Amino acid sequence: MTAQHTKHAKHTKRKRRRRRSPLRILIILILVIAVLVGLTLSTVHKKLGKISTKSLDQSQLVTVNKDSNMTNYTNYAFFGIDSQTGSMSDRGNRSDSIIVVSINNSTKDVKLLSIYRDTYVSINGKYSKINAAYSWGGPELAISTINRNLDLNIEKYATVNFKILADIVDAVGGIEVKVDKSILKNLNAYIGDMNRINGGHSPKLSSAGTYTLDGNQAVAYSRIRYTAGGDLARAGRQREVLQKIFDKAKKNPLKMMSVMDEILPQVKTNMSQDELFDMFLSVFKYDIKDQQGFPWDQKELRYYGTYYGFPTTLKENAIRAHKYLFGTSDYQVSDELSRINQKIIYRAGY
Repeated sequence: MTAQHTKHAKHTKRKRRRRRSPLRILIILILVIAVLVGLTLSTVHKKLGKISTKSLDQSQLVTVNKDSNMTNYTNYAFFGIDSQTGSMSDRGNRSDSIIVVSINNSTKDVKLLSIYRDTYVSINGKYSKINAAYSWGGPELAISTINRNLDLNIEKYATVNFKILADIVDAVGGIEVKVDKSILKNLNAYIGDMNRINGGHSPKLSSAGTYTLDGNQAVAYSRIRYTAGGDLARAGRQREVLQKIFDKAKKNPLKMMSVMDEILPQVKTNMSQDELFDMFLSVFKYDIKDQQGFPWDQKELRYYGTYYGFPTTLKENAIRAHKYLFGTSDYQVSDELSRINQKIIYRAGY
């Protein structure tokens, strides 16, 4: 081979190397990303082990499976407990927030149904506000109460307190909320309350307007009760806060990594580490399609000196719940729900 041929061969080899090098870089980059993602997922799985997992006493759990449409859905109960001390005790803490989370297993569409805390229901035969069930018997009684009064089959739950919500809001960089003048005074009072409970110096707001609320401010916003709309309006604000947290966290779930060590120990659930990890992996598939409040129709009445929200009627609201959550038309309620319904009608006097 002549010197000229040798030079030409080396030049061609160098050109081939140059042509291959971008592909090599791309492959290496993909491998690096894959390793980093793998390490991140491994870290997430490990961190999920920090969640307090508590199995439910199945002998105490009541479920109702009359609606065949529910088989394509997984239903969860979400409780936000009214703990002024940060305690996560199963007893002695009323559930300030009660939300049924229903996920369509096929489409991953999510629907939220807030249950107003003052709703008058049967709690294992005793009649009171539904938020008392958690205080009286922990998650088993709280879940069973929801199932009995709405004919649901919930078996999974998660419980949090005030502080975790504030921590999550801070982790996603705050949430944007429009503050109306009518709630400003109450909001500022609750901001002071949350600073005392959670610690911190979140500022009070000087006027109505649109704000990016930090953690304590957002929790305060979701707790406002003594304004127009009462418990119904508050439940709506709670759903609004959760929706905005979900939307921001979904856009950048890795933002949550920095505070997972602080947040996760504040969660109590009966879901396993692997179940929670599967939900984390599916976060981009979930889409909150709608959020409403239960009961849709109610009367606020004083009964033996205490105000309750009496469903008008429990049966009709339960039928509407099945239509909303599962698309079931003309649902026929269970015999037990019919008996509870008649008792509530009798006590309300309508």
